[in-house]
Amino acid sequence: MKFIVFASILSSGIIKLSNAACGGPYAQCGGSGFSGEACCQDGYKCVAMNEWYSQCQAGSDAPANSAAPVNSAVGNDNNNNNNQWNNQWNNNGWNWGNGNNEAQNPWNNNGWSWEGGNNGNQDQNQWDNNGWPWAGNNGNPGPVQVNIGENNNQNQNPANDAPAPPPAQGQAPAPAPAAAAGGSGSSQNFFQNEIYANPKFIEEVDSSIAKLDGELKAKAEKVKSVPTAVWLAWDGAPGEVAQHLEAAGSKTVVFIMYMIPTRDCNANASAGGASNLQTYKGYVDSISNTIKKYPNSKVVMILEPDTLGNLVTANSENCKNVHQLHKDALSYGVNVFGSMSNVSVYLDAAHRAWSGDSTDKVAAVVKEILSNAPNGKIRGLSTNISNYQPVDSEYGYHQKLASALSAAGYPDMHFVVDTGRDGVAISSGTWCNLIGTGFGERPKGNPNPGMPLLDAYMWLKTPGEADGSSTGARADPVCAKSDSLPGAPDAGQWFHDYFVQLLKNAKPAF
Repeated sequence: MKFIVFASILSSGIIKLSNAACGGPYAQCGGSGFSGEACCQDGYKCVAMNEWYSQCQAGSDAPANSAAPVNSAVGNDNNNNNNQWNNQWNNNGWNWGNGNNEAQNPWNNNGWSWEGGNNGNQDQNQWDNNGWPWAGNNGNPGPVQVNIGENNNQNQNPANDAPAPPPAQGQAPAPAPAAAAGGSGSSQNFFQNEIYANPKFIEEVDSSIAKLDGELKAKAEKVKSVPTAVWLAWDGAPGEVAQHLEAAGSKTVVFIMYMIPTRDCNANASAGGASNLQTYKGYVDSISNTIKKYPNSKVVMILEPDTLGNLVTANSENCKNVHQLHKDALSYGVNVFGSMSNVSVYLDAAHRAWSGDSTDKVAAVVKEILSNAPNGKIRGLSTNISNYQPVDSEYGYHQKLASALSAAGYPDMHFVVDTGRDGVAISSGTWCNLIGTGFGERPKGNPNPGMPLLDAYMWLKTPGEADGSSTGARADPVCAKSDSLPGAPDAGQWFHDYFVQLLKNAKPAF
C-alpha cells in the first residue's frame, strides 16, 4: 500500500562539507551490527540509546564527530523483503536516505535530506537529496532504532509470559476485567486539532507540478496544502518519527503503522513487513519511546491496513498460516500505543465492500485482539484506506460495526474514513489504480453533524502513489485489469498520471 524542518536546522545553515561523511541530526552512529560512520556532524554528539542503537543528538557538551561505541553483538535483522515502502525519498531536500537499495535514484537534488540508510532492501529510492539533513541510519545494515530487548508491553514480554499460578484450593479465581474497560490511553479525537501536512506528499506533488501548466497546475498547487498521513512502512521508519513530531509542533500527526510481518498476505503488490514478531515489537517499542519524548504532541496511530480484513475473510493458506501472528502483533501495538495519553489508536477495518457483510466476525476478532492488550485502548477503527467507497456507504458500515462492537462489550467506538480517492462513485472490484477516481472530501475532524460516529475525513492512503504494478518483480494481476490505469510503478511510488486523474475528477473540485 504506503516532514518541516527543525528550527535548529533552519538556523544552522548549510552543513559543512568536511562533515558530510558523518551523521546529521538524529542519524544512527553506532550499535550492534552497525557498519556506518561512527561520528556526527558539528554540533551533535553520538548518544548510546541502547545496545542496538546510538543516535546523533544536539549538544555542545561533547566534541563533534565523537565516535560511538560499536557493539559486537548481532543486531542485524537484514529484512531483504523487496519492500517498495522502504524509503523512496532520498532526495528532495529531505534526505531520507535508503542506502544500498538496488535501484536507480532519479531525484538527486531537491534539498530535503531524509536519510534512512543502508538497510539492504531492494527498493527504489527516488528522492535522494533535497536539502535538509534528516539523517536516519547511514550505513546501517539492519533496522533503525529497534529496541528488541526493551519491550514496553510487560504483558507480552517473554520474560513476563509465565502463566499465573492457579488459585489456592477453595479460593475463587480473580474476576476478569470488564471487557470495555481498556487501558489508560487517550480517548480524544485529535482530528479536531489542526492536522500536520506530510512534506513527502508536498514533494511528490511538486514533481507533478513541474509537468503541468495552466489551470491544472494552479489546482495542483492547492493540493499541496492538504494533510496526508505519514506511513511507517520500512525498516528505517522508526528513525523518522522524531522529525515529524518536531516539525508538527502542536499539530496532530497521523501515523499509519504498516510493518506487520507477512503483511498483505493475500496480495503481492505490498507484501513484506518485519521479518518476525520480535522485530515488529522492537519497531513498536522504538516508535513509542520516541513519542514519549514529545509528551505535548498529539498523535493518531492507525494500525496495519488490511490486516483485520484478511483475518476475517482471507482464505488463502498464506493468510491462514499467519492469523495468530497477526493477532499477536495487533494486540502488542494496541497494548503499547493504546496506553499513551497523547496517542489515539485506530485499528483498520478494511471497507464496506470487503467486510460489510462480516461485521459480527470483525467485532469478534477485535474483541480477541483487545482482550490480549490489557494496558491499551483504541479510539475506534479506520476504513476505506486505499479504496474508493463513498462516505455514505462507509458510514453505514461504521454503524453496523459500532453495533456489533457494542454487543461484544466495546461501546462508543468512533471511525475515520479515507476520502483521498472517493470523490467519484465507482462500482468495481478492482483495488489497484482504478480508472475514473478523483480526490474526495478534504481532511477534517467531526466533519458531519449527521454522522456522530465519524471522527474525521482524512487522506490516509497518499493519493497519487501507486497501488501496485502489472510488471516487474512485484507485479500483481489485479493491476493488469482493464479498469486499472496502465503504466503504474510499484506500490508506494509516485504515479503522475494517476495524480492528474485524481486532480481532474476531484469532488469537491480544487
